[in-house]
Amino acid sequence: MRTIEITTTQNVVIQVKLATLMDRIVGFILDLIIMTVSYLLIVAGISEILHLSNLWEDWVITIITIAFMFYSLLFEVLLRGQTPAKLMMGVKVVKTDGGQPDFIDYFRRWAIRWIDIWASFGAVGMISISTSDKGQRLGDKISDTIVVKKKQTSGYQLKDILSITSTESYQPVYPEVVSASETNMLTVKRLLNRHQKYPNIGTYTDLIKQTSKAFETNLELKRKERNHVAFLKQLLKDYVILTR
Repeated sequence: MRTIEITTTQNVVIQVKLATLMDRIVGFILDLIIMTVSYLLIVAGISEILHLSNLWEDWVITIITIAFMFYSLLFEVLLRGQTPAKLMMGVKVVKTDGGQPDFIDYFRRWAIRWIDIWASFGAVGMISISTSDKGQRLGDKISDTIVVKKKQTSGYQLKDILSITSTESYQPVYPEVVSASETNMLTVKRLLNRHQKYPNIGTYTDLIKQTSKAFETNLELKRKERNHVAFLKQLLKDYVILTR
């Protein structure tokens, strides 16, 4: 599984896992099944309930068909980067800086589906995703988006970055961390990543302890967490929010 590092608008570098090509193919098939079944049920239900004439039934089918053409666009806007299949697969669309796409970004992705998927039977999209460093199809490149796994393994997760909307309501646990340098905090982030990836390597465990104690001493903090990893994660979260 490919991972990339992205720099957020808060100038924090985080590591994210990209959705694989297979994730996206399976997701597309699931959405297609959901869309087809829903379409048939809706058309049959309306015809049965309203007892429409053949002429009106043709009009209803045409309207519903046009509506279903906007399936992916509608759901990605409503579900903030996810369709029903993406929700089941645990993947979502985000900007390449980790931010939330807006309507025009989703629209661009949807519009280029006709080239990526329908007109080329998926060949253009699959080739683009396979050859792109960020796993982007043409629609992603035009809208500056990527498709990522929602569940990340980094010390500071993507969902935490995306959930930061305002500093006014946030109460930092360690406000003193603002005096730390960005370089030091990026080192903490990388150390947490390595420790989580290789938890059985004693060197990383020792470095976590040493780094934790160094912050506690240098910033004159009264720790609330006994666990060194939890302490460093909280420091990182406070730093990101307070310095954005």
